Amino acid sequence: MTVSAPSDVRLLTLPRPTKRVIAPILVVVLCFCAICSYLLIEARRSTYERAADVAKGLISAIEADIGRNVETLDLSLQAVVDGLALPEFERFDPVVRSLILFDRSATARHLSKLYVLDKDGRVWLDSKTLSPSKNDLADRDYYLVHKDSPDVGLYFGKPVRSRSTGEWVMALSRRITHADGSFGGVVVATLRLSYFEEMFKKISLGAEGNVTLARRDGTILMRWPEPQKYMGQNLSRAKLFEDWARAREGSFDAFSITDGQRRLFVYSQIENLPLAVSIGQSNSDIYLQWNEYAFSIAFMIAVLCVSTYLLIAYLMYDLKRRAAAEDKLSILAATDALTGLSNRRHFNETLSREWKRTAREKEPLALLMIDADHFKHYNDAYGHPAGDHMIKIVGAAVASSLDRISDLGARYGGDEFAVLLPKTTLEGALNVADKIRFAFATLCEGEGVPKLGLSIGAGCIMPSNGTHAGELVQFADRALYRAKDYGRNRTEATETPIELRSAVRPGRAA
Repeated sequence: MTVSAPSDVRLLTLPRPTKRVIAPILVVVLCFCAICSYLLIEARRSTYERAADVAKGLISAIEADIGRNVETLDLSLQAVVDGLALPEFERFDPVVRSLILFDRSATARHLSKLYVLDKDGRVWLDSKTLSPSKNDLADRDYYLVHKDSPDVGLYFGKPVRSRSTGEWVMALSRRITHADGSFGGVVVATLRLSYFEEMFKKISLGAEGNVTLARRDGTILMRWPEPQKYMGQNLSRAKLFEDWARAREGSFDAFSITDGQRRLFVYSQIENLPLAVSIGQSNSDIYLQWNEYAFSIAFMIAVLCVSTYLLIAYLMYDLKRRAAAEDKLSILAATDALTGLSNRRHFNETLSREWKRTAREKEPLALLMIDADHFKHYNDAYGHPAGDHMIKIVGAAVASSLDRISDLGARYGGDEFAVLLPKTTLEGALNVADKIRFAFATLCEGEGVPKLGLSIGAGCIMPSNGTHAGELVQFADRALYRAKDYGRNRTEATETPIELRSAVRPGRAA
């Protein structure tokens, strides 16, 4: 345990003239830093708002494109419904019926096909062929919705893979209602989802940006990038749908539930349709340029602060050098040069001080006296350098075993050490002795040196006005000699005053 400078070392105080020079410099530097910080914060806020405005502009363009195409498809659906209501429609030639029902919009690039389901959900008419296969689509959501609810209007189905082409498509459908109000079937337009993919991939949003088209119930129709991964998933627990329930458009900053990235999300409902488009921009992409700007400003501030520090350091150099010299002398005067522990003089001063303090506070004071067994023979056998190294190992074992700041380890003299343990019972002192002996054995084994034994004597006293510190040293020293008499390499505790006798334990062997 290394020793800090004695507590009575005077702290360095700056002379008043030095303070008068340093204070204005610090005020100027702090004001400059405050101004730069304000400018950076404003630039960051402007960057964020600009990113939101860009996203809103993109959403407006997407909304207009999708709205226009959906309106065109819806007009085609309504034209089919109206055509089916013509008198004697079923008597027309199949070619004529196809011309009446399916106009040129049926050949749109992203439209897969238009077809009509009868009341049982089977394909009746198809824009692609005059002889459609009678596929049973009664399990599709767009059929079931119109069959059960006559007032749905235009319905956007869930994304599915086409049974005929294998493409991902979305169905737009309307109900066919007979003159008597009964259910007559469904007219359906299947739109290739590649239409949205081609639209979204052209939008540049940075490496971590994304564009999402979703139904009101949380079903994802398209998400770029990684469309195949998210199409058809239900993400109704995402914050987008929570905010959409309150307002048809808006923005928020949140962590994405799909990949955990923090993004700025801007969304808008597409006209009066149950669809919304959302653009997510990663905060790292948004602030990329701002980060470079902030780095340059921070570099300037750092240069200013370093320059200020060097100026102040120059003014304080002589004062600090003098204080450092005084501190070093104080530490050297209290430290054993070989082990880094306290020396005998500092130990005696600390013992006297702790004796008075524990007497006032009516707390126990414990002491361990430690001696390396057969050290003289070891020193003669291996030489003085090996002996010094062994002393260092004992010191390291002592230092590593003391956990509290108030505990003091000292080299008492030669191969003898002392450990002062304020507010510690004899039981606690014996535990510390065990830790020291274990640490010593571990260090010797780790460094591959012949292990000596450690004989330790423990004493504990409740200081009072009628006693003196020398009694504690006598108790611990008496226990140390008993440890040597009983065979060395062990811990023994001496008899203690009556008020602490209950804490005594039998001696411990290695």
